[in-house]
Amino acid sequence: MKLLKYGSIVLFALLASIYAEKCERIKIGNEYYKRHLIAAIDGYPTGMVIDPRTDNIFFLLHKRNYTKGIHILKHGSLGIKELPVADDYIGQCIGIDVANNIIYIGTNQGLVTYDYSRPDISVERPIGDDDIRSIFIDKTDNQMYITTGHNHEIFKFVNGSAAVKRYDKIPKAYNFILDSKGNDFYEYVDGRLYFFPIDLYEPIQYKGFSRELKYILKLNNHDEAIVAVKGSLFRLFTRSILPVKIGQLGFKITGLAFDNKNNIIIGTRGKIYRYKPIDTNDPCPPDDYFMTSI
Repeated sequence: MKLLKYGSIVLFALLASIYAEKCERIKIGNEYYKRHLIAAIDGYPTGMVIDPRTDNIFFLLHKRNYTKGIHILKHGSLGIKELPVADDYIGQCIGIDVANNIIYIGTNQGLVTYDYSRPDISVERPIGDDDIRSIFIDKTDNQMYITTGHNHEIFKFVNGSAAVKRYDKIPKAYNFILDSKGNDFYEYVDGRLYFFPIDLYEPIQYKGFSRELKYILKLNNHDEAIVAVKGSLFRLFTRSILPVKIGQLGFKITGLAFDNKNNIIIGTRGKIYRYKPIDTNDPCPPDDYFMTSI
């Protein structure tokens, strides 16, 4: 009788262990997520952007000591495709203007556009001839900002035209985002993070970070500023100079994006993951039905 009871306990513990492993949860902020591997890649992704109309993921693929172009992972596909940018144009960033149905690619010779229906990317009339390092499109008013050249100066387009003017509020930055209230968050060229609240007259430096180059700054679906540093995620506030850690992933984060379904897309060396929120009514959501590799 005791042996039977002991065997039942062991079986229960084994089943509980299997269930726990299958339903492993990761807490980010106040929510729990399940991690899905959606792509295995030879290299690591940066500059990740999601097209909310299609759930396609765009990113720059880096392999060893060089960058191997801009790639697209189409939702539900079984392969990753490199965008056909001309050889003398180097793709460096992506921006998606959802309101006007335009996908912009920043290159070393200006902005070009990408159309899913075309086999190649036309560069006959690029917008400007600047070395464009990053693109940010403000969802509030659809204003597009670009960071250019080695000096990392910020410009914004004037009334949807091809004319640009300097964004004097922030003279230079590696990374830059603007929330719906008009608060700026950016990484200055000294390798430090700052925020510039709408109600103040000068920027304020965040404390608690060692100097890092190329922080990953994004706005999530709740209009919150999120920064990825090494293997951690932090939320940035304008009422405090101390970032708040919201997640520890256990590996170096190289790419970060948020889709319109509240999923978090994370890139790291060799992999792209989707972190899907766990519904309290479905504590163990099924795995994604596809996984691709390159």
